[in-house]
Parts: sequence; structure tokens; C-alpha cells
Amino acid sequence: MKNVIALRGKSRMGKSQTIRTVVEMLSEKHPDTSVEHNHTTKVDVRVVLTISGLKIGIESQGDPNRLKESLDFFVKIGCDVIVCATRTSGATVNAVSALQGFDVHWVQQQPKSQPHEQVLRSLIQAREIVEKIEALIAARQPVKVLSRSAGA
Repeated sequence: MKNVIALRGKSRMGKSQTIRTVVEMLSEKHPDTSVEHNHTTKVDVRVVLTISGLKIGIESQGDPNRLKESLDFFVKIGCDVIVCATRTSGATVNAVSALQGFDVHWVQQQPKSQPHEQVLRSLIQAREIVEKIEALIAARQPVKVLSRSAGA
């Protein structure tokens, strides 16, 4: 089953920052990551990464039109995992929920607080998302079986 990790929250709650941090963390942890598509602006990112054979589409913008376009693109090119931002309800949530063949994991963006606290909360949430992705990468890896020779 393919997976969506959807970061859900109100507008201006730091979802884009959290998702940009996910991209940075994955790129640092996996320097051999191949980048198939990369559209980055000052605020948002749409990127497709391949890590250990797992194709990951990432969209930080939660705008309904942009998100629908990105979801369609990610499905079309065969992404195994999609990471995206959504609002708390409405068109973006519906677009994610309507994806066929994807198991959706919702992550709630923490409420905005003091600026320095928000950075730490975004880091914590980005780490949570990266851990989910790492588990999916590990699940794809073949299990190494140690065999003993007859003489041992």
C-alpha cells in the first residue's frame, strides 16, 4: 500500500516550514538521494525524492488548487509516499482523502506560539514525519539473512 503523510492545520501555522525541514532532514540523512523534480520558492517546496528505491513526493503549499495539482502529479509519476500540507477541513482534506490506493496518516500541526517555540515545534513535527518515512524505507529493504556454512 502506498502512503500519504498529511500535515493538517490552520492557515499560517508553520506547516510549510515543517515540510521544508522534512526535505532538509531527509537530504542530510540520505546524501545519495536522487531528486527527480524540484520546484522551490522562498516559502514553499514541491520536490520528488527517491531514497533506497522509495519515490517520495513532497508539497508544502496547502492551497487547494496547488495541492490537487501536486497530488495528481505525484500519483501520475508513481510516488510511493506523498508528504503534504492540508487545512483542517475542506477541499485540501477532501483531495487527500479521495486518493485511491493510499493509506493516509494525519499529523496535526501544533498551534502557533511564541516564534522561538514555533521553530522547535516545527523541528519536532518534522522529525516525527521523517521517522514515519524512515520506517517506510526500512520496510522496503530486503531482510538480510545470515547463513552459517556447514563447517561452522
